[in-house]
Amino acid sequence: MSYLSENELFSNRQYGFIKDDQRSFSYYMFDKWTEYLKGGGQIDAIYSDFEKAFDKVPHKILISKLYSYGLHDSIINWIFEFLKARQCRVKVNISYSDWDDVTSGIPQGSVLGPILFLIYINDLLDTCGTYSEVYASAYDAKFFRHILTADDRNDCNVVLMPFRTVQGNGC
Repeated sequence: MSYLSENELFSNRQYGFIKDDQRSFSYYMFDKWTEYLKGGGQIDAIYSDFEKAFDKVPHKILISKLYSYGLHDSIINWIFEFLKARQCRVKVNISYSDWDDVTSGIPQGSVLGPILFLIYINDLLDTCGTYSEVYASAYDAKFFRHILTADDRNDCNVVLMPFRTVQGNGC
């Protein structure tokens, strides 16, 4: 964690799992939105929940991101062993399936889990900023846009489109 922080590898839009008393997500959002609304217009926002996201992290992509951050091979190999040493099976009534390797997901409740999840979503925060501002805290992200013109609303709709398709609703 110190390597990632000292080398400023975490997005400045990340407010979860990072020890820094100056980075209070709720206060920051309140101040920013208040500042925008003083200038008129409205705020359109999407609140996304990462509740099940820990279970969906593909190990291969996560390991690739660890390499891109310049972590030492021995650390990456240790993390890979931590992730791959898991299996699961399913129980239906009194019958069990065969054991199978778990190829995605980060163990929740572990000390390493939140840091690995942070690394996995870190680039999302900077790449989604073209049409909206996005900030993340521990288990969720907030996408928002200050709407002053029709073009602002159209840009916000570009961001919202995937959410409408998946969830069947809009702003």
